[in-house]
Amino acid sequence: MCMWCRKSEFSEHLTSQFSGKRRQMMLFAGAGSITAAFHASLAAQNVEQSDTVFRNGTIYPMSGNANKVEALAVRNGKILATGSVDQVMSLTKNKPTIVNLEGRTVFPGFIDPHNHVVLSSLFDQLLMNVGFSKYKSKADVTAFMKATAAKTPAGQWLAFGFYDNLLQGGDWSMAELNNVSTTHPIFVFYVNGHVGAVNGLAFTKANIPQNIGMLPGGGYFGRDSKGQLNGMIYNQPALMKIVEFAVPKPSPEILEKAVVQYAKQAAASGLTTLHEPGTVKPEWVESLAKLSNHLPIRFSASFSSDAVEESKKYTSLGPSNRARILPNSRFSLFGMKCWADGSNQAESAAQTQPYLNTDKKGVESYTQAQMTEICKKAKDAGWTMLAHCQGDAAIDEYLNALESVYGANPSEGLMRVEHATMARQDQIERMKKLGYEATFMTDFVYLYGAAYRDTIFGPERAAFMVPCGAAHKAGLQYSVHSDNPAAGMPLNSLRHVQIQLMRQCIVDGSVVGPNQRVDLDTALRAITINPARHIGMEHLLGSLDVGKEADLTILEKDPFQTEMSAMSAIKVSETWIAGQKVFG
Repeated sequence: MCMWCRKSEFSEHLTSQFSGKRRQMMLFAGAGSITAAFHASLAAQNVEQSDTVFRNGTIYPMSGNANKVEALAVRNGKILATGSVDQVMSLTKNKPTIVNLEGRTVFPGFIDPHNHVVLSSLFDQLLMNVGFSKYKSKADVTAFMKATAAKTPAGQWLAFGFYDNLLQGGDWSMAELNNVSTTHPIFVFYVNGHVGAVNGLAFTKANIPQNIGMLPGGGYFGRDSKGQLNGMIYNQPALMKIVEFAVPKPSPEILEKAVVQYAKQAAASGLTTLHEPGTVKPEWVESLAKLSNHLPIRFSASFSSDAVEESKKYTSLGPSNRARILPNSRFSLFGMKCWADGSNQAESAAQTQPYLNTDKKGVESYTQAQMTEICKKAKDAGWTMLAHCQGDAAIDEYLNALESVYGANPSEGLMRVEHATMARQDQIERMKKLGYEATFMTDFVYLYGAAYRDTIFGPERAAFMVPCGAAHKAGLQYSVHSDNPAAGMPLNSLRHVQIQLMRQCIVDGSVVGPNQRVDLDTALRAITINPARHIGMEHLLGSLDVGKEADLTILEKDPFQTEMSAMSAIKVSETWIAGQKVFG
């Protein structure tokens, strides 16, 4: 998830709003106290401030080991000192402000290295949520759809999102959606980001003929046993034939409201930095950089590999082995992303072995030569690489390309393997040898572990899905991520920690791949220092080392004193960016 906004009319709608000359993106009327606080904090950055000392709680710097300290001092937005109360207080001046933690626990700000910020923001605004978090069955979704149709004028599109075919009752047929309404065109977008479904009227409204064939880029439409369109839509080129009509064009006001609201949700969950991989266009960069100063998060992004030429104007901002930070902003650029395959849930991800009880292996998005050329262009343009790789065949192809173009331990910077869901042991070892690293989507275990085991891959292959344990044993400093909006789950970094510890599937409570569990310290590094490395910002974020940015997540309880099964329920008390409280 999710490449369908990068080549589409929908992307053009976004571009026209982000880069339009009619207005600036700084209008945030009603954005609330967080925006006002950021205006104030920015104005004060060049003014000598009194130091701030955090004490009377537990502080985990996450630098070197998990040893805790008694106190933390911040000066002008950066870490001044950590250690005992006496040590820290002796280094402060200007009558420091004391933050009494009252037994709470401090960590470096949590980081999500794979989160489609703009896409998630807009989906929340433009699609009606029928996901698993709200409706547990297809019957529940059907009832909601019918109620919505009953109060909507005939002829108006009904666009629903976040539907989960594995958890809510399987795919939609055209007949089922026709039963919801024949007077409203209906579009249902699946949470995996690669599949959708429509009713008959939607095909008519979108001018989709019965004889439509395979589209360039691998998009196609499902058919029944008689060869007729059955309502299913696969992959981005085909989805965009519907999205053009079904999804409203976002106004500047909607964009502003959506991104601000989403950033506030992220801050409330303890996140201080989000990285959007591949779904930010070069045309948006200047406006997003300005916007970042008014958000309670740091905003990082990578470009799509089809934007190589446009991206070159930003390589002068610094070397590729570190994030390129836009001047006077909290927005940075990291690398170049491509999509090597599709979705395991849709059985379109590229595998070396067939899916369970089928002869299907999925399909790579590119030939080996094409993947290698993508990497070569990224290197020539001055970027590091990251690629969506769900299946092990896609990982093979991507690693082959990286090794032939960049070689081992490249000076250009870190090479990322996104998701690496079905990575094999030999591929983990190969990543380590080459100096590449993986970022895993843990919610695949939490939501789909049972389905991977019972219907998609079988027990043996499913036991090695999302192989955090193997990566840790091999010495890979992996990170974990949400891939929002791909899972349709609330932002909660501690849920990702709990999944790493327990490997428990929500559907039946079973443990999937117990050998891939890791210890708590490792799991916490996957949401702090490791993702900081994965966006080229380890020198600024991820640990509470002297001189780094004072980005903090304060929890009501200490994870090291909490049962594994209660980890995700720990409440975020406060979130701080550059020494300024943005939530709590």
